[in-house]
Amino acid sequence: MPYVLGVDIGVGTVRAAVCRRSPEGERGGSGWGPAQPVSLGVRSPMVASALRMTGDGTVVPAEVGQYPADAVGGYLNRVGDPLPMHFAGGYFPAHGLTAAMVRWVVDRVWELMGEPPMRVAVAHPSTWGGGRLGLLRAGLDEADLAGAVLVTRARAIVECHQAAGRASTGGGLFGVFRLGGSTAEVALVAPQQPGRMELLAAAELNDVGGFEVEGLTPAEAQSVLRPTVDLAGALIRSRGHAPGDLSAILIGGADGTVCTYVSDLLSVDFPVPVVRDPQPRMTVAIGAALAGRPPSRRNQPAVVAPTDAFAVLPAAPEPMEITRVRGTAGECPPRPPVTRVPVRAESG
Repeated sequence: MPYVLGVDIGVGTVRAAVCRRSPEGERGGSGWGPAQPVSLGVRSPMVASALRMTGDGTVVPAEVGQYPADAVGGYLNRVGDPLPMHFAGGYFPAHGLTAAMVRWVVDRVWELMGEPPMRVAVAHPSTWGGGRLGLLRAGLDEADLAGAVLVTRARAIVECHQAAGRASTGGGLFGVFRLGGSTAEVALVAPQQPGRMELLAAAELNDVGGFEVEGLTPAEAQSVLRPTVDLAGALIRSRGHAPGDLSAILIGGADGTVCTYVSDLLSVDFPVPVVRDPQPRMTVAIGAALAGRPPSRRNQPAVVAPTDAFAVLPAAPEPMEITRVRGTAGECPPRPPVTRVPVRAESG
């Protein structure tokens, strides 16, 4: 059954979700089922985002909780950096490593589902501009994923909460808060109609995340997280809105006690509902899969400007084609190596 694959690459782990077409959609309708997490690891639904290269040149994720000396991580946050990253004895651009991880996820889910996805949706930081997006698209093109859809994390979080009935699907104003392992991301989003949203503002705070909070006392944790909540307030006021103007604040990323600390801090500063996801680590992956669904041809929403990160893409005339590099039907699809970029020292 056709499905859309959503991919969320974090600083520590990678998560994925799939959204299958419903039986009504198979009969020519536009129906889609709910998005569901897919297990990438053997013992965990997640795999480590750190990449390593095997002896035969295959790029694979490291084991969760381990970081071998020859592994490389943090590449998504390095996209756009002119300096390549050292990996497996060579130098690679960060967008190439990111694409290699996406390619591995596609192949892994292909193996589990028995067929390739009709579309791949990759989540990225909401603060990215055209330069970084262009580099990521170039990397995905080289990984034979030219039809992949790029989705802001903010949109993915809103899509996930809307699909679950925790947020309205039309009108209103949402604050979006995502706490990752080492970064915090806040955004202001205005839903226009189902399938279309406007990103009004976004900001990111580095070196503040779940990793810094683990093991702290509640008071210490809230002190570390306070700047992220202050950033959310400053962002909203910068667009001429007051905290009470929001319909809700939607959270993704943080889980466990960290999510509780974040919720408590936000509830003090914002007199609006603070909405949590029962599976906060999967929020972005699930939302990306939902955002990647092709819009209905019969009631296709208007397409906004190409530079808008929340632009609704028109339905593709044909399903996305994901090719195998080698192998035959029934075999596990190959995981291609990353394209190396040589770095030469110029003599003075």
